[in-house]
Amino acid sequence: MKSKSLTPLLLVCFILLNSSCEKNEDDLGNYALVNTSIVATRQDASALIEWNIIDPSWLYNSSMPYDGPKPVIPEHFEVYLSENKTDNWKLIKTIDFSSTNNSFKITGLTNDKPYYVYLKCISNKVKETKESNIAMFVPSEHKPSYSFILEDYYGHDLYSFDRNNSNDKIVYGTKYFEFEPNSALSAIFIAESNSVPQLVDMNCWFPDFNSDGTKITYSTNNDEIFDGVILPEHIAIYDHSTKKTAKVTSGYSVNKYPTWSPDNSLLAFSSSNNSDRELRITLLNPETLEQTVLETGSDLPEEVLSYSQTHPAWSSDGEYIYFTQGYTTEDNVSPGYYDIYRIKSDGGTPEPVFDFDGTKCSPSISPDNSKLALLTDLNGKLQIWVYNFIEDRYSQPIDKNDFSFSKDWPSLRWKDNNTVFFSAYSEEKGGDYSLFTVKVE
Repeated sequence: MKSKSLTPLLLVCFILLNSSCEKNEDDLGNYALVNTSIVATRQDASALIEWNIIDPSWLYNSSMPYDGPKPVIPEHFEVYLSENKTDNWKLIKTIDFSSTNNSFKITGLTNDKPYYVYLKCISNKVKETKESNIAMFVPSEHKPSYSFILEDYYGHDLYSFDRNNSNDKIVYGTKYFEFEPNSALSAIFIAESNSVPQLVDMNCWFPDFNSDGTKITYSTNNDEIFDGVILPEHIAIYDHSTKKTAKVTSGYSVNKYPTWSPDNSLLAFSSSNNSDRELRITLLNPETLEQTVLETGSDLPEEVLSYSQTHPAWSSDGEYIYFTQGYTTEDNVSPGYYDIYRIKSDGGTPEPVFDFDGTKCSPSISPDNSKLALLTDLNGKLQIWVYNFIEDRYSQPIDKNDFSFSKDWPSLRWKDNNTVFFSAYSEEKGGDYSLFTVKVE
């Protein structure tokens, strides 16, 4: 009799339990983990890992209808670490999302050894996990020394510059120079210690000194007219002794990012007759004005639709020209990806310098040709890294997350074999792009 009386009750319980499970299954399908990104900042025998998540609130505040799954913030992370390469992962800790202030430290590491880290994001509301980006870092006991340069430059927001080692002068471009009340243009200045910066020209960009500091080359669109397709831009040379400027390119073309060869016999720059999205490295003899477009073939994969070669940088012996290559595929927005290539200055086929994924741009070679400074997002944020050709190793000069860099206006220069000039955004220095130096290993 007990058995008979329990049967309907068990049946009801089974139905309720089953329906509850089905409801949970439906609920699980209505949620999705938000994207999480990390930045790894190296320190002495340790690293600071900071994470950011996409705030899902905009999905519900937006005027656009949203029918997708509800975003879910992870409840905890599993932290995975690998030494030297990205196929030897070990779970080193689990972190409760709510127990930290969006950061944690990894300690007990070996200095000067590369490490890789990523987070596996987990929530009880969803079946699937989601992984963050993989960030690389190289712990070091090196204590960088920073200097702030050019406190009195006009307009601030210094987006490009060059420094001449022979006379210690700095030439720089600022985005908005107010040449009269309520009227501003981009402009280039020469700065010397204990003197007011000297105006070179307006409506111009990307200055570069020759080796003895007597001439400056830059790109400008002064006196050019936009026809709805392109705005021509040309290379100019400013003679510091005569204070005169002469354009050395002309016609219906885009020419930018000029830089002198070490012996001052050639200019390398980016040029195109179509648009600034199809620029190719070009050489120009400033005396004869003869131009040579270097071979554009490369080992790019077949899915690359177009590419541009920008921001050339000579090796100190003049043998190679390093440059940033931005390229597009059907899956990205122009220029989409950035890589660093090099080509022999007498021609040949461009070759990639690095074999890791991610953004790589703004190459600059040390005076002794032993190191290459670049901007890359290896550690999760665009930052200065240095690659040592002789020792075949990477280092992170900067040990804090206070500087922000731009792929659009990158600028790195070596003062000597152990010091790099760089322009970066800094809240500490007024919230503008400013000029700094940092000591490197």
